[in-house]
Amino acid sequence: MATPLSHADVRRLKLVLECGNELEKMWAEETPSTSETAFRLRDHTLQRLIAAIHALEQADSENVRRVSFHTRNLSLEMTARHLAAILVPFERLLGKALRDDEILIDEGDAPTARGETKPLRLIADNLRSAFNVGALLRTAECFGVEHVVLAGYTPTPDNDKTARTSLGTEKSVAWSREPNVHQAIKKAKDEGYKVIALETARDASTLQDFSWPEKCALVLGNERFGLDRDVLDQCDHFVKIPMHGLKNSLNVGIAAGIALAKWREQIDSATPNEIRYHSIATFSSNAKHPYEAPRQAVVDQSGHEGRIYLPPRLRETLKDLEGFDRLWLIYDFHHNKNWKPLVMPPRGARKKRGVFATRSPYRPNSIGLSCVELVKIEGTTLTVRSTDLLDGTPILDIKPYVAYADSFPDAKEGWLKSVEGERFQVTWAPLAARQIAWLETNGLSQIRSTLTHQLEFSPLDDERKRVKSYGAIHLLAYRTWRARFSIVDQIVLIESIESGYSDEELAADDDRYRDKEIHRAFRAQNRVENAE
Repeated sequence: MATPLSHADVRRLKLVLECGNELEKMWAEETPSTSETAFRLRDHTLQRLIAAIHALEQADSENVRRVSFHTRNLSLEMTARHLAAILVPFERLLGKALRDDEILIDEGDAPTARGETKPLRLIADNLRSAFNVGALLRTAECFGVEHVVLAGYTPTPDNDKTARTSLGTEKSVAWSREPNVHQAIKKAKDEGYKVIALETARDASTLQDFSWPEKCALVLGNERFGLDRDVLDQCDHFVKIPMHGLKNSLNVGIAAGIALAKWREQIDSATPNEIRYHSIATFSSNAKHPYEAPRQAVVDQSGHEGRIYLPPRLRETLKDLEGFDRLWLIYDFHHNKNWKPLVMPPRGARKKRGVFATRSPYRPNSIGLSCVELVKIEGTTLTVRSTDLLDGTPILDIKPYVAYADSFPDAKEGWLKSVEGERFQVTWAPLAARQIAWLETNGLSQIRSTLTHQLEFSPLDDERKRVKSYGAIHLLAYRTWRARFSIVDQIVLIESIESGYSDEELAADDDRYRDKEIHRAFRAQNRVENAE
């Protein structure tokens, strides 16, 4: 049993939390004021917080004195999440937590051993409440979850409040600790788990529509901030609980219980002959982002090549394939996080259409189909051209294209027939042509085809592309580059390519996208041309 804190130490800790919570509210403003008065107020509150933490050096308790070093991490440049993380040890020392440990105990709990678990693990990312963690352990035990991962500063069952709320389930549910959520996700993926974020993301599937993978890891975010963007980028799927009230969130323990109940309902009702696939190969290319790939494989005019790597055990499957010009690739849309019954095609009127009337990747089963040109076969490596696949795409099957069976030139094309007449002709001014050639030579092999695909249909559609208009001149953003263009009738003239960085940004040391070197070289090349 921990030694109770003295009244003086309690007062000291309360002052720290009072200042910290006041500062948190300032950070939490949706549109924080940048006025001089507001800045001074935030700085004053920060200095009060630093002084309150310094005062802990005089505390009676050694545990309280131990946390007085946290002042070195405090600054006006820190984020709200950073501040919240710093306040956690003070909250725990003071015993501040939700009173959800007052849980009814069922005297009829079964004394027998725990039943069979199913392949789902919970990953808790930086949860603050020890009581929430205890509730998660109880919920995991109830639904037969095989493992709970406590990542970051999430309390473990060693914490008295966690153990008290879990009611002994920490002894029957397997749990482990990871230093951060990224390692927990990587370990899950390495062991064959699909990672699912329980988050109210805009593109998330609802629980009713979501099909749970055979092996999955459910990631739960911090009670106050949810999951970071870089964590969501690591997840394979997003799933959300439909909300019908004014609030758009639930307690993390309650949300986990709702999701696990739906998961358990699905796996208990699954048929034994459920169809499952595995990849036979992996596609590799320089196209790593969705906007870098053509809309369809056959319209890829860049001549860009990709490679399909099959394992040596499948060498014999390629026998006699060299005589074919084209192949059908059947693959998994591995960037697909969910499916949608209605989608907005990238061209044509701003009108949603049924997903089965489009080639959209947001399908109930994330299976893609592309007809590509076969260039050569070397061992178990296929080189292909005119592709619309992204780097790392899992290949499910390969079939030869057979013209007499696969070609129907007179087939009707539904709503697409009216769209073709809306195509713009994309042309390049001499300056832009020289600039794009230089960029391609220096590693940006996808930039020409990407700009063409973005501008040949609805070039000024700012809802489906990053474009801004300044009178008759328009700017299209491609990663950290900008294309300046104008439009006359149905002709788009790309006049020049520009860096998206300002002089100050290029001079700064940080290089988030690791591309400042080529931007500097590009500007130097332009200066040389202008001087000539």
